[in-house]
Amino acid sequence: MELKKVPISQVAPWDKNPRNIKIKDYERLKRQIKELGVYKPLVCIEENGRFVTLGGNMRLLALRELGHAEVDVSIVHPKTEAEKIKYNLSDNDRAGEYDEQKLAELAYPHIGEIGLEDFKIDARYAISLKDVIEEYGPDFNIDEREVDENLETQNECPKCGYRW
Repeated sequence: MELKKVPISQVAPWDKNPRNIKIKDYERLKRQIKELGVYKPLVCIEENGRFVTLGGNMRLLALRELGHAEVDVSIVHPKTEAEKIKYNLSDNDRAGEYDEQKLAELAYPHIGEIGLEDFKIDARYAISLKDVIEEYGPDFNIDEREVDENLETQNECPKCGYRW
């Protein structure tokens, strides 16, 4: 991995990026960048003298619209298309979750300063890539023993039936 500051004109979004953003969330992202600045580099590969963004595509669009001339990039070197996908997934992965009670206690004394409408949080139920593939991808064979073993350790939400 290599960190570089490069002209934003040399950075392109990944044409296979599977993520999108709603207009009001995009506007919220731009407000956050204006207020907090850019503190996370884009995850890019270098191709033909240009940089392609595997992680941070929405930030790239917002930075362009906000008039940024340069951007920090973290250059990665995936060897396969699968590795490109892994970088994209990792950059957006929900590895942790908020304790909602603790978050409320932390933020409540400062609600006048924070702007509650300017932030969304990941809370409660994350969904695995395996679940997404099973739901939306073509049928694929999985080892039934693996399913049986997983069922023994899965939890289920009593309200919506979501399993994790």
